[in-house]
This record gives sequence, C-alpha cells and structure tokens, in this order.
Amino acid sequence: EEELLLSLVFYQNTCHISHNARKSVPPFIELCGAYHETLREARRWYLDALYPASKNVITIHNNFIQHFGQREFEELLSLQTKREVSIEENFKDGRFGLTIQGASRGFKAAVLEVEALCCKVQEDFAKEELSLMGLKSPISSPRKPVDDNSSDYKERQQHFAGLQIVRVEKVENKALKQVFDLRKRQLQVSTPSQRMYQRLPVQFCDLLCRVGFQMEFTPPDEQNLGEGIYFSSSVHGAERLWKGSADQEYLYFIEAQVLTGKSIVGCPGLIVPPPFARDPLTLYDSVKGGGDTWVVFNGHQALPEYLITCNKPTYVKPHGKTFYMQTNRQVSRYRLV
Repeated sequence: EEELLLSLVFYQNTCHISHNARKSVPPFIELCGAYHETLREARRWYLDALYPASKNVITIHNNFIQHFGQREFEELLSLQTKREVSIEENFKDGRFGLTIQGASRGFKAAVLEVEALCCKVQEDFAKEELSLMGLKSPISSPRKPVDDNSSDYKERQQHFAGLQIVRVEKVENKALKQVFDLRKRQLQVSTPSQRMYQRLPVQFCDLLCRVGFQMEFTPPDEQNLGEGIYFSSSVHGAERLWKGSADQEYLYFIEAQVLTGKSIVGCPGLIVPPPFARDPLTLYDSVKGGGDTWVVFNGHQALPEYLITCNKPTYVKPHGKTFYMQTNRQVSRYRLV
C-alpha cells in the first residue's frame, strides 16, 4: 500500500491540502506559514485533535454547531456508521460541542471530517453575513501588520502592560465601518464610543475581522448579564472574563470601538436589552455589570480595530511528538513525524 504524504500549508490562516504519493518517504505532515505563531497553533491543533489526552475521545467545541441543518446532521449520522464512532451533541455553559468516541483509525478520520464540517458551516455563515452587507467574500485580508516602532504599537504596549505582545495587526474593513456608522445614527448616540477588549479563540480571529462581532465566536465563562456579546473596558478584565477559554499557544485580543449608549445593569437570560422607561418598544442600547464589563446585543455596535497577539505567561509543551522546525525570511516550517 502506497505511503501518503499529507502537506498542510498555512498562509494567513488559509489552509491548502495536497496529497502526494511517496513510496520511499515515510509519512509526515508539513506545516508551512508566514508566521511562527500560526505554525505553533496549527501544530497544537493537530496534536490535540489526533492525540487527545483521553485516548480516542475528544469534544470539539464550536458554537457554529447550532447552525447545523438537516444536511450536516445527516453527515454526522453517516460518519458514525462509516468510521464506527459515536458522535454526541452537547451544550454546557453557553458552549456547543460534539463528543467523538471510537476506535483509533476511524476516530482520527472522524475528528478531521467533523472539523471540516464546522469550517464549512462557518464559511457559509460568513458568506451570508457579507451578502447581507451587500458584499462578496473579500480576496485580501483586512488585517495589516503594525510596525513595532510606530505610535500605534507603542500605545498598545501601554494598554497591555504585564503581557508580552508578539504582533499587532490593524483591522481595516470599510464595510464594517459603514454598518457601525449606520448603527450609530440609528441609536442616535450622543456619547462617544468606548475602547473595549475581547479575548477570542484563534480559529475565529480571521472570521471576526471579516464579518464583525457575533455571539457565536467567544461567549464568556459566565453569562451573568445576558446572552449577548461581551466586552471589557480593560485588557486584564478581558483576561478574567475568558480565563477558562480554550488552551492555546497564545492569547488573542480584539480591540474595538463599542457603542454602549444608554445602559442599565444586566441579568441572566436577557436576549435583548430591557425596555427604556415605560415604552416597551424603546430599549436600552446595552447592559453592564460591576466593574468593567459591558454587553451589546447587536454586533454592528462594535467595530474591530486591532488584533493583538500576546505570549502566554507560561507555556507547557502539550505533547511529546517529534517535530523539526526550519525558518527563513519568507516561511516557517514544522515537520511532524
């Protein structure tokens, strides 16, 4: 049986997969990308997905599972039979998940196919959101690197005191700016927008910069103020809100301008802000909690401006798998064997 060389190439969070038959080369996976940080995340995802801590049992957390339709659930049923695995949907603490369990060979294939299904649903969602804004999917990324010596970078360093910044990227998305300005006029907000922060998983960084804030991306550990989109007015407040987020190689923060407008203290279970005064049709613009936490219920009330990648305070090597690393000016590579 021919050995299979599987090459995963990452360019700005885009993954291209190619298969090449090799009889003389032992199987390996090669990860290539422009950023060392991207490769470390890709390597961690690979090891966590295919070599989970609990052998042949893994839960894939992704809130876009709630957007699965009949076709997706039929594919899951087919997977269970084809790969001889069990797949169970679950929901806990505001997070959807799919738990996969089965024999080794079928298990790994099922994990990859479920991940691919989630990615497909996410992309379909993004296309629909862009269509609602009258746009097609942009060809180029709206993220531009910020020079380490610029005033923008140094200002971010001041706000992220205590954290080591790896990279700062400016989000330049004209479509999101237009819908943000339109929302501001609709709310008739007299107070200026506020600078706020959100921590999110690496898998949604690119998607958020393209389509804006969504509740599915990063629900906090506790939704005590309602089922909306959470922000903190401080970086360390964002760390606290999402301290239980998925364990990844780096910390990812979005800095945004947020329209809070008229606000009131929130409570669990809210899906829209409470009525303002006695008019049930006039609502508050946002809700707030003690300290520096705010919640909006419309993603167009927040405009992403910067994506900041930070080193984690400590790093523990998650797996003992063999890997080699090569770097040059254009590309970094991992080879996992």
